[in-house]
Amino acid sequence: MSQRTVDLGQLQPQQLVEIRKSTEQEIQHFTQSLQALQTAQTKLQDCISTIDNMDASDNPAVLVPMTSSLYLPGKTTAKGRYLVDIGTGYFVEKSSAEAKSVYRKKHAKLDGDSKKLKDILVQKNTLMNNVNMHLRRAMMAQDQAEQNP
Repeated sequence: MSQRTVDLGQLQPQQLVEIRKSTEQEIQHFTQSLQALQTAQTKLQDCISTIDNMDASDNPAVLVPMTSSLYLPGKTTAKGRYLVDIGTGYFVEKSSAEAKSVYRKKHAKLDGDSKKLKDILVQKNTLMNNVNMHLRRAMMAQDQAEQNP
């Protein structure tokens, strides 16, 4: 994606308003994406915590989710062995350490993506502040021009 540099001081107020609307939409989109990444990171961290809790527990009884609000009682059969979702509906049996490693790698990737999104959001917010500043100046100049014909 190529980037153009535009002198905001040379734009008309209507053009600045359009840039502001576009930037607001981009900020909203990136913010939603960041929230989705953070939710995914939380779920991955929960997976790691659950593995730790299961390994530490001597109780084989578990509740198996059938739907979001329906659970059935169950028992674990292979302590320290987990089916890990590796993507697109494929599951692979892994040991505790291997399963946690998979989730840590996914978490680290999402962490890197989150940092990139945060950097983009900082840039977009800076642009938004600059557009708002130039829009206020343009409106004040327009008001002064109307008062002093």
